[in-house]
Amino acid sequence: MKRRLFLGSLLALTVAVPGLTAQGAASKDERDVRKAENDRFAAMLKADVGALDKLLAPDLIYTHGDGRVIDKAAFLSDFKTGAFKYVTIEPNDMKVRIYGDTAIVTGGAGMHVVNKGAPAQIKIRYTDVHVRRNGMWQMVAWEATRLPQ
Repeated sequence: MKRRLFLGSLLALTVAVPGLTAQGAASKDERDVRKAENDRFAAMLKADVGALDKLLAPDLIYTHGDGRVIDKAAFLSDFKTGAFKYVTIEPNDMKVRIYGDTAIVTGGAGMHVVNKGAPAQIKIRYTDVHVRRNGMWQMVAWEATRLPQ
């Protein structure tokens, strides 16, 4: 949607506002990306590797809050082996911006995880990138920052 900003009495500037429709509601693309995000979090909780395989792009780069960088195969392997388990994921402050066939998502989350048998409660801020391929949104990048407790 375009919004008109009035600067003084003689100048008007029209700017595009990502993700907004004429009524200010979320666009279909934004709703679809939010659904993909929520479906991914649900699949992570269930360790549903089949669902994750569809939601994650083959070229995924996943950066954990502790700085570890892994690819899709390693991410899925953690679920298959049980090395990393998500007990709870509570996302918050999710914002979605759409740029054509690319979406940038920012937000926060509280998580209870078990990493190689060691439980931990963590809070993160994250940014991830989704790309629309063959009509479906897939996550291609994730970067999390662990917040102080």
